[in-house]
Amino acid sequence: MNVVVGAKIGRKLITGSYVVADVMCSEDLVGAIDHALKVFDKMAHSIGPRLYSCCNCRNHVGLHDDIISKAFQGRTGRAFLFSHAMNIVVGPKEDRHLLTGLHTVADISCADCNEPLGWKYERAYETSQKYKEGKFIFEKAKIVKEDW
Repeated sequence: MNVVVGAKIGRKLITGSYVVADVMCSEDLVGAIDHALKVFDKMAHSIGPRLYSCCNCRNHVGLHDDIISKAFQGRTGRAFLFSHAMNIVVGPKEDRHLLTGLHTVADISCADCNEPLGWKYERAYETSQKYKEGKFIFEKAKIVKEDW
């Protein structure tokens, strides 16, 4: 067994008084967990972050971990909402009527090849859409998974 059960003692808990025993991990279980965590950590570092890249030049533009939603609509079809972006150029702001109402947006493009990738939400006029402010839309057709 991988646990050690301590001595029974009386304890007063919120729901009443009980006779309980502490349960602890045995040394062999602690060692096994420690080893598994070290292996996992090595694997995570060797694999690296999952990246999305520009479909044209493969410039890294976003991290998979920064995806907020994959249920958005772009100009060319499905789009992903990202919390952050990298290696992009943000164009001038303009008001645009989108499916969810009026927003101030700025088109984004790849910093290396200038491929249009989507847009950045600068301002949402409706209260229910405020969560999008400062976030990025990447058109699914304009980005590719990089090495994963």
